[in-house]
Amino acid sequence: MSAYGLPKPSYKAELTLVGPGTPGGEFLRRYWHPVGIAADANERPRQVRVLGEDLILFRDRAGRPGLVYPRCAHRGTSLYYGRVEEQGIRCCYHGWLFDVEGRCLEQPCEPEGGLRLRDRVRQPWYPVAEQYGLIFAYLGPPDRQPVLPRYDLLEQLDEGEQLEADDSSLGSGAVGIIPCNWLQHFENVMDPYHVPILHATFSGPQFAAQMALMPEVVFADTPRGVKSLQIRTLEDGRQFRRVTEVILPTLRVVASPRVTRYGRAASIGWVLPIDDTTYRIYVVGRVREPGELRRQASTFNGKKWTELTPEEHQRFPGDYEAQVGQGPITFHSEEHLASSDRGVALVRRMLKKQIEAVAAGNDPLGVGAAMVETEAGNYLVE
Repeated sequence: MSAYGLPKPSYKAELTLVGPGTPGGEFLRRYWHPVGIAADANERPRQVRVLGEDLILFRDRAGRPGLVYPRCAHRGTSLYYGRVEEQGIRCCYHGWLFDVEGRCLEQPCEPEGGLRLRDRVRQPWYPVAEQYGLIFAYLGPPDRQPVLPRYDLLEQLDEGEQLEADDSSLGSGAVGIIPCNWLQHFENVMDPYHVPILHATFSGPQFAAQMALMPEVVFADTPRGVKSLQIRTLEDGRQFRRVTEVILPTLRVVASPRVTRYGRAASIGWVLPIDDTTYRIYVVGRVREPGELRRQASTFNGKKWTELTPEEHQRFPGDYEAQVGQGPITFHSEEHLASSDRGVALVRRMLKKQIEAVAAGNDPLGVGAAMVETEAGNYLVE
């Protein structure tokens, strides 16, 4: 087949676009999302972009985090240049002061500090909450705000463990913004067949030796999302059983592929869609020493991902290259899905179903759960 005359490619907009008013964006806005680690909210206003919206994150001097629309409600000057004070953030232009919920507390240029009019003005804002060392925000309709859930694997710590939050992406040591659509990473979690190819035979061993074995895989829907059970038979006859989960809206629960110990997974990653063509990952895990999450990063040809030359990135690709290499938003019209893509198909079907539920006025899967139980982990069976 010649590449000449190929039809114009397209993508599934309902699954990939995340902005306000889009079907996928309205679905995602029905959940809480991390917008930074706790230290990101401080007395220096910070620009953040979440689900296609530009916002300002700060922490007032009383210790309360806030997330507000950037344009001051007075004359539109960006609050990025504002000054954080005891009660909130003050605009640099005319000094209007807003608290973390957008209430206007002072208007210095108006009679009596704006006493008569300031209650009529409110800076647009979003609810935020701190948990597990992260700042979470809810960007959806106020009358449908759910409880911020907790997760069993982060609540039940073993002796000597503590929680650590990090913004390292893909387990590769790449930190910050990843330049492709969030779904290209999220659905990859339900693609265990790529592991013995990309992470073993093609780029050389990046994980534990047993991860290089081609698994038998069983996929299933769960009350939280989708899971895969991967079964690998070891040389001594024992079975290595690995359970991986995706949990709505964007959570990946993946046990360490280094398999340094067996048992339940030790971390959760939140895939945060920044906009349609960029995302980042926030991770919280149970660790025994500070910095342990980043030390678990994969190596490529004996090097960290950030140490590779452009030629080595080409010769030893990992998840970053495989996913970003699909383009800003992959062209679904050009795909040819096979039986090994059943997990990817289940994730897309699940998302489509929940997007349709929200469009019909219903709550999506998992909203309202105060505690989320997980199954993910590495298990050895005699």
